[in-house]
Amino acid sequence: MSSKKPPARKTFFSAGLFLMAALFAVLGWAGTAGIVFLTLPFLLPRWLFFFSLFFAFTGTAVPFIWYLNRRFTPARFPSEGILIREALETASLGVFLVWLQAGRLFTAFLGWAFFGAFLAVELLLRLFENSRWIPAPSIDEQTSEANDPQTGSLPSGDSSAGE
Repeated sequence: MSSKKPPARKTFFSAGLFLMAALFAVLGWAGTAGIVFLTLPFLLPRWLFFFSLFFAFTGTAVPFIWYLNRRFTPARFPSEGILIREALETASLGVFLVWLQAGRLFTAFLGWAFFGAFLAVELLLRLFENSRWIPAPSIDEQTSEANDPQTGSLPSGDSSAGE
């Protein structure tokens, strides 16, 4: 018999992640549009603009980040927490670049430099997480260890050894 590899695990866009992304995107873009079209650029509306833009960028980035992770890391798809962290990093970079542009300080070099810095931070975080990752034992390994006479353990449910 030939042993076949199990099919690759499909990673679905979970309902909770979808709801969070949709809620953030809709409320963020609606808030941004409301602030741009309905207020004057004083201090409070300006900070509300950046706040709502952060939510808009976060909600919009989640599906793209999910797709990129599914496309380029199918073997070890990251958890939802990592996807949200990457979306928050993307939103932080976007809002920071918009803030620089509001002060007329944004240049292409600064944009690429900050993109590289955010990318380096994410790669270092991924490297740290991969160094601490311990794979879960497969079902075959668990059953072979449970039936191994050298370890002295009995399969689960067999309690007749002490009698």
